Amino acid sequence: MSPAHFFVERLDEPHVVLSAADSRHALRSLRLKAGERLTLSDGAGGLADARLQGAEDGRAVVKVEKVRLVERPSPSVCVALAPPKGERLAWAVQKLAELGCSELTLISTERSVRTWEGDRGEKIAARLRKVAREAAMQSRQPFVMDLRGPLSLGEALPPGETVVVLWEAATASLRSVLPPASARIRLVVGPEGGFSEDEVRTAERRGAALAGLGPGILRTETAALVGAALTLAHYGRLG
Repeated sequence: MSPAHFFVERLDEPHVVLSAADSRHALRSLRLKAGERLTLSDGAGGLADARLQGAEDGRAVVKVEKVRLVERPSPSVCVALAPPKGERLAWAVQKLAELGCSELTLISTERSVRTWEGDRGEKIAARLRKVAREAAMQSRQPFVMDLRGPLSLGEALPPGETVVVLWEAATASLRSVLPPASARIRLVVGPEGGFSEDEVRTAERRGAALAGLGPGILRTETAALVGAALTLAHYGRLG
């Protein structure tokens, strides 16, 4: 079995203390004992072999043994998503982080069904970042998926990137529009009501390709997950 994996703020100290939540997970749920191996990551490519040294005041104390840097896999796969309602957004964040996506940008579109304002938006964002962190920890990813937004569709289409808009009316398949090589792929997924014609044409004028995922109409979060998985598999990062 692979060693348990935890995220910490920094890896340049000989010993680190896990957070209260991670300590409970390590000591109570996993029942790790002193001397057992685990891995640590700073969420930005730093990875360390480590051992549980013991516990102090209910917090796990870990000895850092060997630190190395891991390069971010190429291409980076990013998703720009018009967020769905309820817990479906948290589900999408969890699954995309597990897959190893680099970034999730939440976008506001003409037919968006969910918006954030003020303190409520900050609380939602904090919860989603926690979900992404826990998912990356569970799947032993050395990087934590970044969460951005909400941004307008135009703001979420930076120049110089390979951008693919997943659109139910597109005739091309996703695989057919992906280039042989690219440093960064950005998939754009619309809301439940789909992108408007104007939004699609605006994206095209900015250099985005249009692609479909088959004859069926997928939920927003399903389309994001399927698109990300197909892209990762296309470049040999999955499967």
